[in-house]
Amino acid sequence: MESFVELIFVLLGAFALVILVYNLIFKYSPIRSFPSMTTLPVRSRLGMLAATVLTAVSIVLLFCYDRELQQLFPNFFEYGIFAPLIAVILLSCLICLIFKYEKNVWFRCHPKRSKLILQTVNHMFQIEGVLIRSIDDINNGHGVSFSWINGRFIAAGKHKVTFQFYTYQKLQRYADMNIVYTKDITMEFLPGAVYIVEARSGNKDFRITRDMKQSI
Repeated sequence: MESFVELIFVLLGAFALVILVYNLIFKYSPIRSFPSMTTLPVRSRLGMLAATVLTAVSIVLLFCYDRELQQLFPNFFEYGIFAPLIAVILLSCLICLIFKYEKNVWFRCHPKRSKLILQTVNHMFQIEGVLIRSIDDINNGHGVSFSWINGRFIAAGKHKVTFQFYTYQKLQRYADMNIVYTKDITMEFLPGAVYIVEARSGNKDFRITRDMKQSI
């Protein structure tokens, strides 16, 4: 019973830490959005899922059989309370490595590419932003693009991109992402160029401007 209570407190503490770090990143860091799994190959998504399940099962078993394991590995369990935190950190590092590896693979396949920086605004109770629904009628732009920090890499050339403006209420229970409007934009994306995509909610439109100070 004590182990179960400790597990609940550890999980609640980890959840609170994640929320704190998330808000601090949005407030003080240039990072506004994180990579999405939608552009990852199936093998990587399955690998991340398996690693997450294995980590969760390991943490549960660790607390259910902590006494037995402590007898077998007394040195390792001297600071056993930190074991779940270490497991979560290792899982996070593994996920980061998978994204980095797949990014390098995509770069090799698409030496000529552009980058789209998608607008994301983090208000006190609501998040507003721009997302990509499809590219050339391919859901999530899988294969022709790669989701990365603050935006998306896209193969250079002419593409039809379906953008969506969304809002998300933070504190609402079971809140879903609300798609406000959608629009298709076809344009030529130049190699090495960086484009900023902003929503013009009053006109239900998107403004795409090239950032001349940045390059890939």
